[in-house]
Amino acid sequence: MTEFLILLVLVGLAAGVWFLRHHRAHAKKSAPERDATPYATHTQVRGVEAQSHLTGAAFGQLLKAAHGNRQRVEQWIVNEQRHDPMLRRDAAIERLARRLERQARETA
Repeated sequence: MTEFLILLVLVGLAAGVWFLRHHRAHAKKSAPERDATPYATHTQVRGVEAQSHLTGAAFGQLLKAAHGNRQRVEQWIVNEQRHDPMLRRDAAIERLARRLERQARETA
């Protein structure tokens, strides 16, 4: 009977050791560190360039006057260019911003 109990304890210890080693081996194979393998490196070659005609102070004034409606600002710019076909886009934006400032001063 004691031989059976000793054998049972040894089998139990062996199973416990196997389970711990097996569990640790799988735990080490978890996800690699973020710095180890960068994701989609072919898409990270150059940064995104800001569109210059959408970042100036004049465009910001127009966007504020249009309450954030970019489509309305684009309509204003296109209409300004229709009145003067030789006018460049950034010049039209500057002209609209100056006109907006002038109107704000007159009403204040």
